[in-house]
Amino acid sequence: MSEPANRGETRPAEAGGGRQKSVLVVDDDPAIRQFVTDALEESGYRVRAAADGDSALAAVENERPELILLDIRMPGIDGWDVLNQLRSAAGPHCPIVIMTGQYEGQDQALGSGAQGYLAKPFELDDLLECVELHVGLHISSNLTEELPAHDRE
Repeated sequence: MSEPANRGETRPAEAGGGRQKSVLVVDDDPAIRQFVTDALEESGYRVRAAADGDSALAAVENERPELILLDIRMPGIDGWDVLNQLRSAAGPHCPIVIMTGQYEGQDQALGSGAQGYLAKPFELDDLLECVELHVGLHISSNLTEELPAHDRE
């Protein structure tokens, strides 16, 4: 994994003059958790990190993020159970992107209510593109994805 680079571009999390967008990163691997946290913070996102499902659920109870990046293979609570619990705790409008190295993970992720999938190992550009795409989504009450009105122009 390469180090996050300061590209001098407009920071996507600050575009439009609004507040920083928040992302919850859930991964039991400290190196991946730190890499993702550093990359997103450098890109202007406000990031909270959790090492397991219980910590993720507690974090969501304290503050609902605008995006959750969730590793599926973690000790303790099964990642798919965590997905369902996070969906309930964060509400139906919060996009969740599954991060996994499992080959069959993409179909299962999208079939289980996640809005996206990020295959491990991933490159920095893939991570940032995925986050930028999903952090702006609003999941409507019928579970279809929409961009906020100010992004549809």
